[in-house]
Amino acid sequence: MVQMRLSNFVRKDYEEEIHQKMNQHLAKIHQATQTLNRAVKAWKQHDTASLDLEVGNITAEENAADKILADIWLELTKGSLKSKLRSDILTFVKRADEVAGCAKRASNNFLILHNLKLPEHIFEDISKACELIELCVEKLIEALTVYRKDIKRTVDLTTEINFLEHQVDGLYSRLKSHYFDFPEISDNFASLVIFDHAIREIEKAANSAEDAADALRSIVISEI
Repeated sequence: MVQMRLSNFVRKDYEEEIHQKMNQHLAKIHQATQTLNRAVKAWKQHDTASLDLEVGNITAEENAADKILADIWLELTKGSLKSKLRSDILTFVKRADEVAGCAKRASNNFLILHNLKLPEHIFEDISKACELIELCVEKLIEALTVYRKDIKRTVDLTTEINFLEHQVDGLYSRLKSHYFDFPEISDNFASLVIFDHAIREIEKAANSAEDAADALRSIVISEI
């Protein structure tokens, strides 16, 4: 009986350590998405120095997130969690990590296109999409905080993330429909490709946030 209680205590302590690392990881992802929003503003204002600084900051946050991801992976190999739970946790952190990777690649493309002049409404759509991605990560943070205490709230938050991802999809489709409206893009094949890569990475970031939300929902449902 004492041995069983000790085993339960050790497992609970281990799970809490993993949970803390997951929170630390998401905090870095959140910082990367916040920086992405600042990068869009710098691009819009043609402030190349600030844009370059923000791109460097996103890279630093993404590298820090990668390190925490590696730590979580290592911890999971040493623990005794059920294989399904371990798999869901790995999926969650990997998909969340992809959000930062997408943010980094999008911002690098912004920097390449720093001299590209675009209409105000194009920048507004890009800014809106990036703001929605940041909101997705904020909801992931809240969901991860409450998932062991409030199942309904967790499911509601993951559903909200799905809805936000659909909004980003809509903005992505709208942006693509303007590819050939502006000579600055359509008359320069290289700019067209890089611009497409930039907004596609934004859309992929939203997809990854949604995948992370689905993985967290799977964890919650499996514990009911």
